[in-house]
Amino acid sequence: MPGTSAMSMFAALLDRSVARIGELAADGRRFDRWAVAEIADVWDNNTFPLFGAALSRGAWLRERRAKAALVWMADLGQSRRAWMIEQAAVAGHRLEPLLPPLVDRVVHYRDYQGQVWPGAIPLTAAAVESVAKDYDLARAQVRTVRVERAGQELSGYIALAAPRRYATPGDHGDAVVQLFLGGVWAVEFDSGDGAGATLAADATGVEVRLGAQGYLRAASATIGFDDPSWHLSHAGQAADAYTPHRRAARRKPRRIKLPLQATEAAFVLHQAMLEIRSVRYASAVGRVPLRELCDAFAGAGDGVLTAAGQRGAARDRAFRRLAEEWLTGSPSVARRMAAWLADDHWVQAVVPASSPRPTVVDLPAQAQLTLAAYTAAHAPFGEVRDASAVVNLAVPDSEDTWRLRAVEFPRPARLSLRTAALTAPHAVSYTEGESLSLGDGAFAVTSREPGPR
Repeated sequence: MPGTSAMSMFAALLDRSVARIGELAADGRRFDRWAVAEIADVWDNNTFPLFGAALSRGAWLRERRAKAALVWMADLGQSRRAWMIEQAAVAGHRLEPLLPPLVDRVVHYRDYQGQVWPGAIPLTAAAVESVAKDYDLARAQVRTVRVERAGQELSGYIALAAPRRYATPGDHGDAVVQLFLGGVWAVEFDSGDGAGATLAADATGVEVRLGAQGYLRAASATIGFDDPSWHLSHAGQAADAYTPHRRAARRKPRRIKLPLQATEAAFVLHQAMLEIRSVRYASAVGRVPLRELCDAFAGAGDGVLTAAGQRGAARDRAFRRLAEEWLTGSPSVARRMAAWLADDHWVQAVVPASSPRPTVVDLPAQAQLTLAAYTAAHAPFGEVRDASAVVNLAVPDSEDTWRLRAVEFPRPARLSLRTAALTAPHAVSYTEGESLSLGDGAFAVTSREPGPR
């Protein structure tokens, strides 16, 4: 059973992060892209504090710095805090007693000038009425529709450019109503049918109707607004009366100066997490070698503690070996670092001689859709942007597992989607740069301009 110190919990959270990413990416058919990206994002600002705490001399100082880092990590929001407590428990630790009491969640917030801005709220019947009072959804245009796997469930995102029903001084740009759906269970969407929308919510779930025949039905949803003049809306003015002023942010733990070899090891780990986090861009899915990275960095937290526990030259050698082992096991990170390091830097000797795996053009005869994202042509603040579509697929490989592929269509002419495409494998018809279809009408996307043959 692991120890109960703050330092051991800090390291255990890193090891659980790597293990959890591996679990989420084990079967491409059940990939959870956002969960992977959010876990990796934890270590953008917390990798160097982990090393700094581990290298602190004196158990009392090590504990103080580890606890301060954990408290700061948990202060980002309730979901981050809950995730930390959950993963620490999986590793055999009780983290909650180390954290301060939970602060009541503030839905909306204020900027540095005191202006109120919208947060996401649950989509309820009352919220539907409030939205209808501020935005004319009957004249809305679909800006974005995205549906994707989220482990055993489906999630969705819809952005609607909608005319405001309230007065604004001058041109404040488009108002975009954003819907985040969880537990999606029915989808019917055609990009050619994107004018007008209707929202409905009751005890049984939510429904978003798009155009004449499209819809997304889900167990729950939250709604937010990308609207620079929201503070002038009816909802914004009501929120202004009860939204508190900004609370002082919890101070970030002071960054500890690390020895060179520890700095290099921390940097390798940080770069690996940034590479994993890049799956938040759907077009990067399939290019990030998640399994390779998880294998290479398994037990990284324990490795950091072991190296930090040594003294002098032995400690430096331990961190160098740790960095070399990580880079040897993750050629993609080695190439990433070597690209901008000096030719005589030791990392160059770790870079594999073979080139990265070539891009595969053809698709197999069978695949399962894991993500379909469509964005209509639009002109935010006068800058014209073409329509685009990104598709993620789980495809079988020679090891009887399902890996991920991303396919982009820069100027799609049409995209249609039904629920079945995301729930089971289908026969594939694909012409590079021109079209992709799955099954008998389950999914199809065609390009406006044929690509090179």
